[in-house]
Amino acid sequence: MKVNPAYTSQRCCACGFATEGNRESQSVFVCKAADCGHRAHADVNAAIDIRNAAGHAVSACRDLGNSRSLKQEPVSRATGRTPEKGILAL
Repeated sequence: MKVNPAYTSQRCCACGFATEGNRESQSVFVCKAADCGHRAHADVNAAIDIRNAAGHAVSACRDLGNSRSLKQEPVSRATGRTPEKGILAL
């Protein structure tokens, strides 16, 4: 999923409050929400905010989190191990 990075450096990854004042400097993020006060490096806060926004929809492997990823190797139901090439799992 693509996430619009606009305002991620101003939005708190802990509570979601966004304001220009949250960004005290190029590297310092301090949430100005009355009940939050979260502090972090501004880039780390933005990265977590982007990860959280992407994670609430669909993962990078296009699954919904309730089953195996579409990009994982097949696993034998009997042993739980990945079958070796050329040998079929029963």
